[in-house]
Amino acid sequence: MTQANRLQEIRRLLLEKRELKTKEIASHFGISFDTARRDVLRLTKTGQAIRIHGGIMAVDDDNVPSYLARQHILSPVKRDLAEIASHFVHDGQCDFIGPSTSLNLLCQRLAGRDLTVVTNSIDNVLALLPSRLPAVSFLGGKVEKNNRFTHSPQAMETLRQLRFNTAFIGMVKIGPDGAYLKDADDAAMIQLAISRAQRVVLVAEKYKFVSEITAPYQSAPLDRIDVVITDAPLDAETQKLFSPKTRLIHL
Repeated sequence: MTQANRLQEIRRLLLEKRELKTKEIASHFGISFDTARRDVLRLTKTGQAIRIHGGIMAVDDDNVPSYLARQHILSPVKRDLAEIASHFVHDGQCDFIGPSTSLNLLCQRLAGRDLTVVTNSIDNVLALLPSRLPAVSFLGGKVEKNNRFTHSPQAMETLRQLRFNTAFIGMVKIGPDGAYLKDADDAAMIQLAISRAQRVVLVAEKYKFVSEITAPYQSAPLDRIDVVITDAPLDAETQKLFSPKTRLIHL
């Protein structure tokens, strides 16, 4: 069994048991303790589980922690993804950066850059406030407190009047026919931002391509995505889901 398959099974077990010891994982799969420990580290580094003494625990009932919970999960992988994404930011641009813990780390890297960032993420704005540049345009409206984004008809109308060089997006789940979010208002905002962008950059850990969680609202068909930045190589079948012109980048 590959590590990707084991991780998927471990996530399923976590939903049932809430906590797993590293030695339980080793016994369940018939693998060495060191191999099980590497699986544990992979899950915790990507924010899919929380490290506890001797093992891991589930982040919540449906394997999607709230934005605030995800912020407190130390993830070197997310920092590395944000570093790669930063290479697609160029001075003089007007870019949309959506709500996402990885994209919040991207915003933290943009101090002093001469561009305009449009966002409906409260935390992206906070990350961009300390420095004079980049310029920031915040799409206001009703605040979704758990995941810290805003939405409103006025914000949608503002998006319709803008044209972005690049839209940076994060997703909860990527399926064979598109990228999905859990919240309808979140999805509608991202979908419109994508439609106004010359280039779309998706930043998503590989586990989101095999996730079984419920995320019913499509924000982007896969053929609309120009760049995918993820933490591990995608298998051949998943790669075929994207346009041949899509750049697939992994850590």
